[in-house]
Amino acid sequence: MSLSALLVSAFLVIAGAPSSFADPSPDPDLAQSVAAHEEWSNEASEISVGHVDLGPRLIDGQWRAGLRHDAESGAVWRDPNQTVLRVGDAAIMTAPDSADYPFLADVAGKPVYVVPQTQNPGVVWLGWNTQDPAVTATIDRGLTMRVGPVSGPGRAWLFLQSGTFGKPLLLADSGAAPGDVWIDSGTHVHANWAFSAPGTYTATVTFLGTTTAGEAVSASTTLRFAVGDAASASEALAMAAPAAASADGASASSSASSSGSVPAGSGATPAGSASSASGAASGGLPDWAFLAIIAVVAVSLLVIGALVVARSRRSHAEQAAAIAEADSILAPLPTARGDGSGEGGPGLVDRGGEQ
Repeated sequence: MSLSALLVSAFLVIAGAPSSFADPSPDPDLAQSVAAHEEWSNEASEISVGHVDLGPRLIDGQWRAGLRHDAESGAVWRDPNQTVLRVGDAAIMTAPDSADYPFLADVAGKPVYVVPQTQNPGVVWLGWNTQDPAVTATIDRGLTMRVGPVSGPGRAWLFLQSGTFGKPLLLADSGAAPGDVWIDSGTHVHANWAFSAPGTYTATVTFLGTTTAGEAVSASTTLRFAVGDAASASEALAMAAPAAASADGASASSSASSSGSVPAGSGATPAGSASSASGAASGGLPDWAFLAIIAVVAVSLLVIGALVVARSRRSHAEQAAAIAEADSILAPLPTARGDGSGEGGPGLVDRGGEQ
């Protein structure tokens, strides 16, 4: 089955936002309720089929990111660091060779492993939700889910199919910077997770939000994938988290000034980025940009001042020259000499009352 054929059958309404925006879908398969005190498990496990959601939880005042697994015995939240998501050979599909999927150009027409947006009974169905009652009661509006960095033997993508015939929306790409996805509080969403090659992968996922009291909070974890039937689950569990991500699945809950966390949807850059978190969080320019602007303005003022002074001096010099020239033209004429010779000097001649 081709990936494009499956994606066209998906229906999920999405819209743009400060970061990629994922709104809830009217799909009845996504209707669910999350109870306040569902079990949390730290036991090592492997999930190869069935429904799983990644999401934030607030447990005893601590923020955590967990995997809510719809097990036969009931829903249980699992520590992602102790859970392997098996994407078996049943997930193999042919990547579409279409201009609508430019991010898949390198694998167009080739087999890829896909956790689809619409459920395939033979493949684990991974989505996310922000439905934990403590989260919905505490978080203001919603959260940002940051996906990345991702490590593994191939390329990985996370994308949504917008509407029945809409073009796909790329949310995250292992070959690029981490991607931010805005999630309204109390929603449940599924997307397409695609892998270009079999093997073991890890992906850092961080939830960033602001409480109704104005406190910035975060919860970070690592997803672990065993892609292909032959991929080793134990190897996936043993892999180090990509980059400097948190490896214990627990979160840091603190103010923005101490943790560097920022309100969801702010478009903040990941840690280690050249842009400052403070500049990104405020929605303005980073500090270095302001300093550069101030320097340019200062230099401009100096140049303008120098031009004004030079012009002023030139004006004074021209004025003085003009006055001197006028004085030479309008200088008083010499008076006639009265020496009896009857010959006056230059100018008027005194005729001595001659009739």
